[in-house]
Order: sequence, then C-alpha cells, then structure tokens
Amino acid sequence: MNKNNPNQIGLKCGINSMTETRKVKQIEVFALSCAVDGGPVSTLALMPVRNGLLIRIEDEHGAFGWGEAWCNYPPKGNVAKLNLMQDPIGPMLVGRDVSDWRGVRPKLENELARMMIHTGEFGPFAHCLAAIDMAVADMAARVAGVPMSRMLAEDPLAQAQVYASSPSAEAPEELAARLTSEGHSGVKIKIGFDPERDRDVLSRFRAHDSQGMFVGVDANQNWRVGQAITAISDLAGFDLGFVEEPIMADAPRADWVRVAQLVDVPLAGGENVTSASQFADHVTTGSLKVIQPDVAKWGGISGCFDAGRHALAHGAGVTLHYMGTALGLAASFHVLAALKADGRVELDANPNPLRTDLGDIALKPTNGYVPLPEGAGFGFVPDLEALKRFSVATITIKE
Repeated sequence: MNKNNPNQIGLKCGINSMTETRKVKQIEVFALSCAVDGGPVSTLALMPVRNGLLIRIEDEHGAFGWGEAWCNYPPKGNVAKLNLMQDPIGPMLVGRDVSDWRGVRPKLENELARMMIHTGEFGPFAHCLAAIDMAVADMAARVAGVPMSRMLAEDPLAQAQVYASSPSAEAPEELAARLTSEGHSGVKIKIGFDPERDRDVLSRFRAHDSQGMFVGVDANQNWRVGQAITAISDLAGFDLGFVEEPIMADAPRADWVRVAQLVDVPLAGGENVTSASQFADHVTTGSLKVIQPDVAKWGGISGCFDAGRHALAHGAGVTLHYMGTALGLAASFHVLAALKADGRVELDANPNPLRTDLGDIALKPTNGYVPLPEGAGFGFVPDLEALKRFSVATITIKE
C-alpha cells in the first residue's frame, strides 16, 4: 500500500468498510439538464428535458467518489434535490466518518425519518440518499484500487447484458431491424396506451424480429387489476420476458399476487419499491418474478445489491432499472456483474447527451452485452467541461 496515495488504503474485495477514518471534507452538487428532440414517451408523461443530479464527495485525505440521484420528473426536479442536498442532507454528512460505507445510508435514513414523514418528501430524500450511498461506495472501491464489481464480489462478470429501453415504436418493423444492427438482443416497449395499439405494435415487431429478441413491456402502472389481467393475457402470445408495473406500485400486495397468479407472463417492478422489506415481500409472495432496483432511486449500491442477492437466492430474476446519466449507468453495470445474474441493465434508446456526452463510457452492445467500465470504482468520472456545459446550478457544501 502506498501511504502517500489517498486512493489506496488496503481494502480487500468483499470487505464492507475502509481501514482508516474517512471524514467527509466537502460535497459538490451538480444539477444538470439538456433539452432533447425525441425523448421517451409513456402513458405516465413526456420527457422533453433530460435531467441529472450528480454529487462528488471528497474526504479529509483527498479521496473521492461520485453518485447520482434520480430526477427525471418533474422538469426541475434536479434543482429541487440540489436544494435538499444543500439543506438539510449535506450538512449532516460533512464531517462524518464514512469508512463504514455500507452504514452511511441506513444511519442517515434513520436520522431523517421524521423529517421525511413531516415533509411528505420520502422520494426526494431517498433519491439523494441513494446518491450518497453510490458516492461512498465509489470512494471505497477507489481507495482499494479495485473496480466496484470486484469490491462487491470475488468473481464478477466482465460484461453486462443490456436491453434497449423505450424506443419509439411508431415503426415496429424498422425498429426490429435497427436494434439488431446496433447489437441489441433485447428491448423494452412501452404499452398501456390502447389494447389494439399495444397488440398491433408487438405483432408487427415480432413479425420482423429475425433473431427472436428478448422483449419486455412496461405499462407504467396504468391498469387496474382487472384491466391488467385482461391486457396481459391478450399479449401473452408474443413471448414476453416480463410486464413491468402493470398496476400501481403501491397497490395492496394481494392485488399484485392476484395478477401474478392469473397471467402467464412474469411481473416485474422495483423502481418504485422503497425498502429492503418491500423487495423481500414481493419476492417471497411471488408477486414479482423479476425485481428491478434502481441505484439512483432507492438504496444506491448497497441497497440494490442486497435486494438482488435476496431475489436470486429465492428464485427471482434481477434486471436493473435505470434511465439517467452515464454515471449511474456505469454503476448499474457493475452491480449486475457482481450479482452474476442472468438479467439485464436498462439502456435508454432515446437521445440523452447526459448519457452519451458526459464522459468516456462504452455503450455500444455486442450481441446484447457491453463491457464493464475499466478502472477503480465505477470506472467513470464525468468530464469537467461537460459538467460545466450541462450544469444549471452547482453548490459546494463544506464545514
């Protein structure tokens, strides 16, 4: 170990804490935004603006790590969460020892529990705490000099399987050929607009799908129980890998179980699941056959990795939800590789410079796989000039 290098402190793979005190010296927060043509379209809302909220945590020794908070909606949700980081979350973290990186988020969750209830802003708080979890995990792997996947598992995969997410399905015949030419082996198509439209899109896509792609569909919570059972049964003949969020994410568990038992397509969900116990309950009741944790929405690295391990141990599949910047995408690749799951990472198929122009990352799949970013931590650091170009607000929090 080189004691003069703040990014090497002798952490071994699989160890959950760093070997010396690591007090947070400062936190930088970057609210990013860019307007696009052709953003994702769903029954939930349009997304004409692509947002991001990145944080950089630096400790007393000069080591650092990066994290990301989900902020796709509303259009200025990135600035709202920057304000949350400024007060009250950031000041609670500055000066804190984060050497036990796995313990940071749960402690903050406990300390902020009353405030979350009082304000009714559980989601925004959870997103910011997910970013913090990511950043301290990235720092821990960087000080160890190992990739994130190697810190989480002894023998991780060297690549991550992906699926093209939410492309425009206005021309399904052309879409099938384009995805194949781009190296994809899987796709997620938005549904829930109209039963006839959904069936027509899938029928035309499958008719021109020469490789027999993995196809998942996403209803974005748009159906009631009876509607979901009818719609999913009507689409079951298209060999669907999963149906994501057919009903409200917070619907009674009995409703989820009922739908799962009465259809022949696996149900998927997780981006709006907000605790380890909720994930475990979905898996043990059989309401979800595929869990979809999102590193930027709840749990960060520790929460999503643990939820994935529990699911795999109990016979469920794991596919990581994600639709943000390149940073969280790199993190997601590493988590899936560490889980060694036969799942996929969601790879947005729509224009987003925050995914493609924020820094160096390989995103073109080969036979449905992308290589893990190389280097310590997530293997990705945002380009400073790109950060300046896309930033709409920045703050630095110090003691």
